[in-house]
Amino acid sequence: MEFTELGDSGIPAGRLALWTPSAPDADWADDPRAPALVHEHHVRAAAAHGPRHVAPAWIGVSFRVGRCDPERIAAAFSAWLSAHEHLRSTLVTAPGGCARRTLPGSAVTLRRQDVGDFADGASAGRQIEAFFDRGTGPLGWPPVLFATVDGADGVTVFVGADHGVMDGCTLAMIPGEIRDALAGRTGPAPRPTFLDYGAEEPQLLDRLPAEPDRTAPWRALPTDPRGRTPAFPLPLGAPETPLPQTSGYHWLLDGPAATRFATASRAAGGTTAAGLLACLALASAEVTGGRQLSLISLANTRPEAWRAAPGWFVGLHPVRIPAAPGAAFADTVAPAAAELRRRAPGPGGSLPHISRMLRRPIHPRFVVSYLDVRRVTGTPPRPEDVMLRSRIHGPAEVYVWLTRSERGVHLSTRFPDTAVARANVGRFVLAAAHAADRVVQGHRAEAVPAPA
Repeated sequence: MEFTELGDSGIPAGRLALWTPSAPDADWADDPRAPALVHEHHVRAAAAHGPRHVAPAWIGVSFRVGRCDPERIAAAFSAWLSAHEHLRSTLVTAPGGCARRTLPGSAVTLRRQDVGDFADGASAGRQIEAFFDRGTGPLGWPPVLFATVDGADGVTVFVGADHGVMDGCTLAMIPGEIRDALAGRTGPAPRPTFLDYGAEEPQLLDRLPAEPDRTAPWRALPTDPRGRTPAFPLPLGAPETPLPQTSGYHWLLDGPAATRFATASRAAGGTTAAGLLACLALASAEVTGGRQLSLISLANTRPEAWRAAPGWFVGLHPVRIPAAPGAAFADTVAPAAAELRRRAPGPGGSLPHISRMLRRPIHPRFVVSYLDVRRVTGTPPRPEDVMLRSRIHGPAEVYVWLTRSERGVHLSTRFPDTAVARANVGRFVLAAAHAADRVVQGHRAEAVPAPA
């Protein structure tokens, strides 16, 4: 399973249909549960731009389901929405906060728009992308839309959703859940839900250690003279104002190589995630000559009670990994593993909570995420399933997504669409790939040459 933009995901030719959830206005009811801090922050930030502002930032997934008639597909989509109340809920901005309204599961129906036949999958993809761009914003309802392409190999399903209701783990759950729904295997709705989490979050925060213990790693993170979080270690040739971002993709390790890499990482006292962070640190040392890689990592923060709950459970964590040019992989894994051990599931890592603790806004500029889709709850995704993200305009920032699946480890990047960024992100990724390959081949990472 890989993480790509929709246009890079290999869309088949076929008959395109767009599916929009709908519900009668009379079925909406006030819901006293408070929103999760990260979701409320997301909605209020969007509302500050006004209802006419469109800035696509959706995520999604695509997967094949074989031969299916439209009635079965509609029933499966409806059953899936009924099982997840956070997809049947909306936040309405109000002075000082947000009010929640929620629909009963029986209220949701699917409206289908048959667009027509497309001999060119890229043309169908542009229609799907425009549909998701227009309809999956943080304000209003529904937060999730569907598209299907009925092609020569059966039906391919596309799901796009506002990031406020989904994270990477949720995306990895979706193909199995909808395939189960198509087969009539829809089980009871998972409890507690993301909405219950929002209601309990204040109590969960009260149980955390004292703030000085939680803010110390953030205050120790290197910042620039303007107090900003660490940037990508090479120039990007980009202004601070938003500009189009582009993407890059690289299969870092195939399946057997990923298994050998995991074994080497365990032997060095870490995990696959720690080993991959170590390779990024070694890459940074190789291409910059620096002695430390600093970044912000993303992590699944679901408490145990919410292990099976879809939603947006993502925490930000500061990471500093020493790695001088010529450092050994084993020596670099140890500090990377120590950094990851400091991350604990729970509510303390959300962006608004961290900003509140530090008494200043946090704007991540260099972010790395690791997700092992083999470990998600429920039916695991198939190797050919694809996680999607929208095109985006952004400031001078770089995101790196590392995804482990049965096929291996896939590396996806998003960065400013400039010649300087394309060259330097490419250099960094290639150096990381070489570091990972040396581990797999049994060579010592100290063989990494220092820059001239």
